[in-house]
Amino acid sequence: MRSRELRSLHMDTPISIGILVGYGHSAWATVSGTGDVWFDSITVLIAALLTARWLQLRSRRLAGDATDRLLSLIPSMARRRLPDGSHEVVRIDEIVSGDTVEVPAGEVIPVDGTVVEGTSQLNNAVLTGESRPEEAIPGMPVEAGATNLTAPLVVQVTAAGNETRVGKLLAWIRDQDAKQADVVLLADRLSGYFVAGVLVLAAATAVLWSFLDPTHLTHHVVALLVISCPCALGMATPLAMAVAAGRAARSGIFIKSDAATQQLTAVDTLVVDKTGTLTHGRMTLVDLAGDASALDLAAALEAHSNHPIAAALLEATGACTLDGAPTDSPSVDDLEAVAGSGVRGTVRGHTVTIGRPAWVAEQTGALSAPIAEQVEAYAAAGHTPVAIGVDGRCAAVLAFGDKLRDDSKAMLDAFRAAGHDVYLLSGDHREVVRAVAGELDLPPDAAFGAVSPEDKRAFIEHLQHERGATVAMIGDGVNDAAALQAADVGIAVQGGSSPSLVAADVFLTREGLRPVATLLEGTQQVMRVIRRNLGLSLVYNIAGAALAMAGLVTPLVAAVAMPLSSLAVVTLSVTQRSFQPPSRAARAPAAKRPPTAVRPAEVVS
Repeated sequence: MRSRELRSLHMDTPISIGILVGYGHSAWATVSGTGDVWFDSITVLIAALLTARWLQLRSRRLAGDATDRLLSLIPSMARRRLPDGSHEVVRIDEIVSGDTVEVPAGEVIPVDGTVVEGTSQLNNAVLTGESRPEEAIPGMPVEAGATNLTAPLVVQVTAAGNETRVGKLLAWIRDQDAKQADVVLLADRLSGYFVAGVLVLAAATAVLWSFLDPTHLTHHVVALLVISCPCALGMATPLAMAVAAGRAARSGIFIKSDAATQQLTAVDTLVVDKTGTLTHGRMTLVDLAGDASALDLAAALEAHSNHPIAAALLEATGACTLDGAPTDSPSVDDLEAVAGSGVRGTVRGHTVTIGRPAWVAEQTGALSAPIAEQVEAYAAAGHTPVAIGVDGRCAAVLAFGDKLRDDSKAMLDAFRAAGHDVYLLSGDHREVVRAVAGELDLPPDAAFGAVSPEDKRAFIEHLQHERGATVAMIGDGVNDAAALQAADVGIAVQGGSSPSLVAADVFLTREGLRPVATLLEGTQQVMRVIRRNLGLSLVYNIAGAALAMAGLVTPLVAAVAMPLSSLAVVTLSVTQRSFQPPSRAARAPAAKRPPTAVRPAEVVS
């Protein structure tokens, strides 16, 4: 109870008491005709205090909350195209799905939609933090908040207002319970105790100067109460957190709460999903053995299929457009699709077969020894082998798989070099996960395949309760949602499903693990700024109190000096360099460090 009462002491309490003491002394001097009258000094003091407070509030407002600044970047009006080709300017809440809006060059796209007319360059830095322009062409999806740089665009609306991607993201941040970090709560407690300490020191100053020089007693008490106001102490932490949240958001990192920011500095274990996190999350052509000219014939057949492997082949051969639609390809005769096996037909007079190697062998005869060995090698590496037969012989074998991102290995090496234990959990086949772990130089006891969502959660709880680890889970799928929620910090990556977004504490709008490195390094920098702010505030206030007790500071000087510590805290917070791209050390591959061993049989089936 006593602790709650101390925390309820407001930062303005010492200043208020100081003004009342000075006013009471002046009123008594006026009535009694003895002593100094300070009404003019008190007026100047109040003016100085109000000016200082205005500067503080203005600085905090400029620092602002990240989500409010992002929301202000999205237009509140849009140019809706009418059936006769003209346009009308309407409020964004009047736009509905199916409408068509015009976006002139230099303006911000107000809706999520698809480009139907025009070709331009877009800056998507609001959501992704990526400053390099991206091309926008007809058929390409665009999102609210992107800036149209070079030419007018016409966009067909799929979502507007709160239903846009950025709108949902802002709602996600706002709708969550704003968990305060322990360091914020500590600052609140310190402020209450500090105010109580200042009041005790004021009483001690009054007693001291009643013996030394009673005529200056009131001066020194008022000076002490004013200069010792713990404004900087109270704003040191929340201001730094608010600025950091804004800087993170501009880098494509959205943090749900201050508590998550502080918790990230304690993380010592990273659990990473594979598909969509370490890999691109889609099937691609990884390798080819045999006659490369057979690819074009196979692509002509696969242009008539909607299978993921067909899409990957078309993309690899350039036989499809950016939106996945097939380009002009040779005509196909006698096309036949055999469910679960493959496709065959006639292309340019050649009999072409593509599909499972065993099925292609049935159509063309036994596979040659080199081709058969390559099929086995691809399967052992965790890839999907696909054979191509041309005119009765197996001409080539292809390997399809979910390719690792270019930076995955380097970033995992950097995490381990920084002292983090790293584990790979995936629902994919064990052989595939084993092959990926080999590419990433992860030891066998740190990479597990065929892991169910329940097992992922159990594994994280095992690390927390049995090993005492502070765990960050990084994933994107529905099967990661339970693990994201169980972890001390859940990090949902670009492209994540809605359940993973709801369960996560951090959402990244950039792909790969590099934003995770930025996140971990940025939170460490934020905490350094907070510790520096708290230390500066305490030292300043203690020094000011000592000078006031010694009679070296007048009330007016105290009123001028009081806001200096607050302005210093504002400056340090606003100029912090958190959430910059990772340091060069974090980008370069580092020495391998095996994680703390965990017996998978105890946790993962």
